[in-house]
Amino acid sequence: MPRDINRRQFLSLAALALGPTNPRRLVIDTHLEVWTFDPKFPFHHPEHPELKRVAVEAPIENEVAEMQEFGLKFAVLINPRYYGWDNSYISYSLHKYPNFFVAHGLLNPLGPDPAGQLRHWVEEQGFQGMRFSPLYDPHSTWLNSREQYPLWRGAERLGAVFNFYILPHQMPMLEDMAGRFPGVKIVVDHLGKPDLKAADPWADFRKMFRLKRFSQVWVSASEPYEISLTQTFPYHDTYPFFKATYEEFGPRQLIWGTGYPKPRWELSMVKELEFVDKVLDFCTAEDRELIFGRNALRIWKFPKG
Repeated sequence: MPRDINRRQFLSLAALALGPTNPRRLVIDTHLEVWTFDPKFPFHHPEHPELKRVAVEAPIENEVAEMQEFGLKFAVLINPRYYGWDNSYISYSLHKYPNFFVAHGLLNPLGPDPAGQLRHWVEEQGFQGMRFSPLYDPHSTWLNSREQYPLWRGAERLGAVFNFYILPHQMPMLEDMAGRFPGVKIVVDHLGKPDLKAADPWADFRKMFRLKRFSQVWVSASEPYEISLTQTFPYHDTYPFFKATYEEFGPRQLIWGTGYPKPRWELSMVKELEFVDKVLDFCTAEDRELIFGRNALRIWKFPKG
C-alpha cells in the first residue's frame, strides 16, 4: 500500500472500487434507453428530424459494463425516440445480451394495425412491452379511444407491459383503460411528470393517485431532474411529490430506473442510487428492496439464472 494512503483511506477506496450497491441486494434498472452511432441503425424519427443529431451515443456495451461495475442484475431496455418506430437496435441489444435484459419498443398507436405490430415485436422479437408518449401531444385524446381497444386486448392476450410518458391531466384516460383492461400491466414513467412551473401543480398531479386502486399499475420513482426547477442534486423541490406518491401508492407500487447508461447527461450511477438510498429518507430498508428490484419481478419475466 502506498505510504501516503492510510488503512482507512485504502478501505474506502476499495469499497468504491467494488461499487456502492450491496452485493446481496437485487437492483434492476427498469428504464434504460440506449442508442448507437453505428450506421446499421440510422436515426429516423418521422415527426422530429432534429432528433437525428445527438451529441453523444449511449451504446448497449456501456450499460453492460455499468451493470457489472455496480452489481445491477437486470435492466429494461426502452427504445428512445431517435429511431422512430424502428426497434431494431433494441432487438439487437436484447439478443446480443439475453442474460441481462428485457425490452420495450415503440409503436405508433395511430398507425396501421398497432395490435399486429405489438404481436410482431412480442412473439417474433421477444419484447415484453411497449412505451407510449402522449406527453408529446398534450391535447391528444387517442389514449382511451375505442380504436385503441384491439391493441389493449392484444396486450392482455400476450401478457405485454405498457409504460407511459404522460402528463398529469392525461391520467383520467389512462385510468379508464386500466379499468377496462385489467390484464395489462402499466408503468407510469418519471413520477407522472408533475408540472412544478404551474401555479398549483397538485391539482393535476393528484389525478395520478386514482390509479393506486389498480394492482396492475406501478409508478416509476425516477429521474427527478426531469421534474425539478432547481436542476441541482438532490432536487429538493421534487421531494414533496416523491413523498406524496409513496404515501398514496405505497412501496409495492413503486419502481426505480435511471434513463441512460454512461455517459450520463444528468446523474452518475452513484447519485442515481443515492437519491433513493438517502434523499428519499421516508423509505425504509425494506421499501428500498422493493423499489430497487423486487417489485420489477412482478412486472417482467427476467432471464433465469
